[in-house]
Amino acid sequence: MKNLQQERLVCTIGAQTAAEFMLGETIRYCKERQVFGKPLAGFQNTQFALAEMAAEVKIGRTFVDKLIVEHWRKNSVVIDVSMAKFWVTEMAWRTADRCLQLFGGYGYCEEYPIARAWRDIRITRILAGSNEIMKTIIAKAVTK
Repeated sequence: MKNLQQERLVCTIGAQTAAEFMLGETIRYCKERQVFGKPLAGFQNTQFALAEMAAEVKIGRTFVDKLIVEHWRKNSVVIDVSMAKFWVTEMAWRTADRCLQLFGGYGYCEEYPIARAWRDIRITRILAGSNEIMKTIIAKAVTK
């Protein structure tokens, strides 16, 4: 039990960095991929999807960085780590799914890193205590 918070923080950091990687790969792909004579990144729907993901990924990074500092300072971060583990892993899953969608059929091909990232990110919602457990911890803290 003593190391659970650190384990959850490590899982959160992994999910955050995966989300950043997936977004970066997808932005690069959308700039290169030509559809109907223009880059995929030139379409408003793509731009909005990328903007939404970029905002969520940035919010996640801010939260994770704060928790790392608090952990280094040996502060109690039980509730915040549970919140971050829940929120960041869900955000990373949404990011993976949206990135794969932007890759289209190529996103499912093993030659593209998004296929593996999409497949691998799913476990983060289970590792170090499932997200349902994180919600239970959070709910107990906010309702006492």
